[in-house]
Amino acid sequence: MLELFLSQILNGVVIGFVYALIALGFSLVFGVANIINFAQGALLMLGAFLTFTMVRLGAPIAVAIPLAIAITTATGMLIERLALRPLQNAPYIAPLLSTLAIAIIFDAAAEMIWTAEIQSFPSPLSKYVVFVGSAYLTGVDFLIIAVSLSVMAGLMLFLSRSWMGKALRATAQDPEAATQMGINVPLMRQFSFGLAGALGALAGVLIGMYYMSVFPQMGIPYGLKGFAAALLGGLSSIPGAIVGGILLGIFESLASGYVGEGWRDVIAFSVLLLVLIVRPHGLFGNKSLDALGGASGATGGIPTTSVVASMAGATGRTKQRLIEAPLLVLLGVIALFALLPALGGSNYLLQVGTQAAIYAVLAVSLTLLTGSAGIISIGHAAFFGVGAYAAALAGRNWGIPAEAAFLLAGVAAAVFAAVLYWPTIRLSGHTVGLATLAIGQIVYLVCLNWVDVTRGPMGIPGVQRPSLLLGGIDMKSLAAQYWQALVVLAIAVTIAFAMLNSPIGRTWRAIREDRLAARASGVPVSRYLTLVFLVSGFLAGLAGAQFAFLQNFVSPESFMIDTSIVLISMIVLGGLGNITGALVGGVLLALLPEVLREFAQYRMLAYGAILLLLLRFRPQGLAGTR
Repeated sequence: MLELFLSQILNGVVIGFVYALIALGFSLVFGVANIINFAQGALLMLGAFLTFTMVRLGAPIAVAIPLAIAITTATGMLIERLALRPLQNAPYIAPLLSTLAIAIIFDAAAEMIWTAEIQSFPSPLSKYVVFVGSAYLTGVDFLIIAVSLSVMAGLMLFLSRSWMGKALRATAQDPEAATQMGINVPLMRQFSFGLAGALGALAGVLIGMYYMSVFPQMGIPYGLKGFAAALLGGLSSIPGAIVGGILLGIFESLASGYVGEGWRDVIAFSVLLLVLIVRPHGLFGNKSLDALGGASGATGGIPTTSVVASMAGATGRTKQRLIEAPLLVLLGVIALFALLPALGGSNYLLQVGTQAAIYAVLAVSLTLLTGSAGIISIGHAAFFGVGAYAAALAGRNWGIPAEAAFLLAGVAAAVFAAVLYWPTIRLSGHTVGLATLAIGQIVYLVCLNWVDVTRGPMGIPGVQRPSLLLGGIDMKSLAAQYWQALVVLAIAVTIAFAMLNSPIGRTWRAIREDRLAARASGVPVSRYLTLVFLVSGFLAGLAGAQFAFLQNFVSPESFMIDTSIVLISMIVLGGLGNITGALVGGVLLALLPEVLREFAQYRMLAYGAILLLLLRFRPQGLAGTR
C-alpha cells in the first residue's frame, strides 16, 4: 500500500507541474485583462498538434517544439486583437462566452485537419526509467519537472525584474494609472494572451510526451483542469497557480489509484466546484473575482453582471427592437405544424421536426434560467441528460405509461437542478457559470463511469416508446412521437409565458439586473432562484424524455459540453429572455445539421462561429432581448 501511495504521489506531482503551467496562463490573462480565457485549452491543443505535425513532416522535435510555441504565441495575441478587444467595453460575461466559442471553433477545426482519432505523439525520453523504491520516474517525468521549474522561475524573474514584466504588473494593478505612466495597456493585454499561449503550447507538448498521445478534444478537459488549478491556488496569484496545479495533480492521481482511472476527472471538476462554493478566491488569491460578478450574489463589486445586460444593448450604441409574439400566436403556429403528418410529410421530415421541437423546449428552458434570471448555465445538458436517463430507466424497467414517464423525467431533472445547484445560488456572474460548467462535466463523467446504472459508454438500448394511459393510444409510430413532441413544446411555451408575465418573472428580471438592490428591497433571492432552477430543470427533463423515446437509446455522448454550447448559441441567436427568440433560435440551429448534412464535420464549427459573431455584431439576438 505504501508503494502504491508513493507512486501516485510522484505521478501526481509530475502531472501537477503541467497543470501549473496551464494555470499560469489563466492567471496571467485574468490578472492583466480581467478575462477568464477558455481559449487557453484550445491553444494547448494547437501547440501539441503543431509539434506533432512538424515531427511527422521530418523536423527534429527539438526544432518543432520552439516553432510550435512561437506560432501558438502569435495565435494567442491574434485572438485578443480580433475577438476580444472589440468586447473590451462589454459586460464581463461576453468575453467568457467568446473564449468558449473560440475553443469550440479550434476543436472543430482540429478534427477536420487531424481527424478525431487519438494520434501517437513522439516521446523519446520515455524509455529512460529511474526507480524510487518500488515507484519509478521516466525521463519524461524528469523533463516535465525540470522544464516546469525553469519556466516558472524564469517567469517570476521576468515579472519582477524586466521592464515588460513590471509593465504587465502595473497594467494588472491599475490600467488607468499605467496608461498615464506611458504604458501601452492594449499591447500589454495582447502580450499577456501571447505569453499565456506560449505556456499553453508548452503544456500541450509535455502532456503529449507524458501520455504519448494527443487528440483534438484534449483542449477542453485539460483547459478546465488548468483553470481548476488556478482557482484552487488563487486565480490572481502566480505562486497560487503553481501550488494549485501540484495539489490538483496529487488529488487526481490518488483518485486514479484508489478509486479508478475513470473517476480522476470527476475529482478535478469536483475540486473546481468545491472551491467556487467554499473559497472562490482560492488558497492564495484575493477578492478580484468580485469584479467578475462576485463570490457572493449580494456582495459582487458590479451590481449587474448578467449576460443580458450586454445583449440588450446596454452600452447605448444600438437601440434594439423587441419581437415577441403573443402566446396564442405561438400555440397556433405549433398547431399548424401538427398538420404535417396529415399532409403527407415523410418520415425524414417528421424525424427532423421532432428533433427541432426537442431543442426548442431546451432553448425555452435555458432562456428562463439565463435570459430571465441572469444565471449563465454552461452545463444545461446535465438537466437534459437526467431527464433522458430517468425516462429510459423507467420505460425499460417498469413499463410505465407515457404520461408517468414524462412526469418522472421532469420531476427528476427539477429535483436534481434544485438540489445540486442550490449551493451555487449565492454565486453570480462568471462564478455561477463556471459552477454550472463543472456540474455539467461531473454529471457527464458519472454517466460515463457508473456502469451498473447507466451502462457507461455502451448506453441504454431498447428504450420502448410507452403508450398513453389516456385512451391507451400507441405511441410507437414516428408520427405519434412528432405529435407528442409538439404537445410537450406547447406545454413548455405555456408554462414559460405564464411564469415570465407574472410577478415571478418580473422578480427574476429584477434579480438579474441588480441582485443587491433586489435583496435590499426584501426579495428572497435564494427562493426565487431555486424556483427558476426547478422550472428550467423540469422543462429540460421533459425534453430529455422525448429524446430518449425518439432515439430508443440513451448514452453519455448526447449530454457533453458541446450540447450545452449549442443550447447557449440557440438562446443568444434568438435573444435572451425572449420565448419567441428561443423558439426561433432552437429551431434554426436544430435544422442546421440537416442543412449541412453533407458537411457534418462543420456543425460545431458553425455553432462556434455563430456564437462568436452574434456576441460581436448582434448581441441582442434576432428577436431582441427582453
